[in-house]
Amino acid sequence: MGLLVGEDLHLPVTMVSFRGMALRKTAEVLKRRGDQLKVGPGSVTFGRNILGQDGTAYELQPRFFVNDPWELMAEAIARAVPPGKVRDVAQSCRLQAEDYFRAATSGREQAVRPVLLYYAFLNLSKAFGVAKGNVSFAGKAFHGVSCDSKPKTIPASVIKFPTGRGTQVFPEMLELLKGNRALLSADLRLGHLLPQILPGHRLWCYATGRAERFLTVERFEVLHAPANKEVWLNLYLNRADLERLNLSPNKIVSQADISGFECAGFTPGAIGFQQRVPDIYTTEPGEALALIVERNRNRIWETVKTASPYRKPYIYCCPPSERVSRLPQMLSIYLLMFFLGWVTRYSPGDFNDLLDSRYGPFFDTFVSESPMQFLYLMASDLLGREVSKPAII
Repeated sequence: MGLLVGEDLHLPVTMVSFRGMALRKTAEVLKRRGDQLKVGPGSVTFGRNILGQDGTAYELQPRFFVNDPWELMAEAIARAVPPGKVRDVAQSCRLQAEDYFRAATSGREQAVRPVLLYYAFLNLSKAFGVAKGNVSFAGKAFHGVSCDSKPKTIPASVIKFPTGRGTQVFPEMLELLKGNRALLSADLRLGHLLPQILPGHRLWCYATGRAERFLTVERFEVLHAPANKEVWLNLYLNRADLERLNLSPNKIVSQADISGFECAGFTPGAIGFQQRVPDIYTTEPGEALALIVERNRNRIWETVKTASPYRKPYIYCCPPSERVSRLPQMLSIYLLMFFLGWVTRYSPGDFNDLLDSRYGPFFDTFVSESPMQFLYLMASDLLGREVSKPAII
C-alpha cells in the first residue's frame, strides 16, 4: 500500500477529530500504490495544457515565456487555419482584439475599460473558435448574451442567453471549452457569477459576508501502475483551510465537482484526495493522462503568476443550488466583463453606483487584474501549451 509523502511510519498513531471523521495523525494509507508518472524523460504534474500529441505519440509540452502573447497567438492561428479568407478573418479578429485590449489597459477612464475589454474578449474568442475548427465564427456572429436595460440589485441582476439564428458566440465558446450547456436554459444570476471570479475573490467575500469558495491545491501527483497499465491523479488541499472554513472532505467532493475522487489520507498540513477509478491505457500512459487532463480541466482553476511555478491551482466549491451555473474559468471572466460593459454602455450612471457600492473594490480589482489573466489563459488554450509571463529581474 502507498503512503502520502512526508509521513513517518514509526511515529505513534493517535487520533484527531475532523468534522466527525477520525483521522490518523501519522500517515493514512492510500488505497493504491504507484510511481510518479513520466512521459518521455519528464515527470508529470497536472496542467490543463501539459500534454501534446503527435500522431499516436504523446509528449510533455514545455512552457513558453513571453511578455506579449499576441504575436504568439497570431502564429498559432496561422498554423491552425489554412491560407485563405477564413484565416484572414481570424487574424483580423485577433488584431482588433489586440487594439481594444491595448486601448483598455492603457486608458485612465475606468468606465470605458469594460466595454473595450469585452470587445477584446469577443474578437479574441472568434479568432480562437476559428483556430479550433469552427469556421462559422468567421461569418456573421452575434453576442449570444444580453442583460436587462437597467440592472437590478447586484445579486439579482441577470445575464440572459437569447436564442437566434446565426453564430451565437457565447454558446459556441461554451461548447468549445466543454462547459455545461444546461447553463443556457435559464437566466444566470449575477450573484451566482461573482463568486466564480478568482482575482478579488476575498473582496467578494468581504462584500457579501460569505465564506471563501476557492481552495488552493497544494500539489498534484500523477501516479502510474505499469503492471496494470493504470494512471490516476491525487490532489492535496491545505488542511488548515478546510478546518478554518468548516468544510468536510465529503462536502468538498460534492461542491467542487470532483465526485470521481475520495478522501484518501493526509499529511500534517494537507488532506489528500485520490481518483477513485484509475484510467487504463493500451499502448502508452500518455493515453490515460490525456483522459485525466480532459476530464479535470474545468475543475481546476488557475492564476497566472510571474514566478515559479507560474500557475497557482484552485478548486471551486459552490452550493448544490448553484451547480448548474458553474462556468469554465475563462468564461466567468468573459461574462462579467460583458455585464460591466453593458452597464457602462446603456446605464452609465449605474456603473458609478457599482463602484461606490460595497462591491466597488471587487469590481475595481476585477477590471484591473482579470484582463491579463484572460489573455494568458486564452493564449495557453489556443496554443495547447502553457504560456506565462516571465519574471522581471
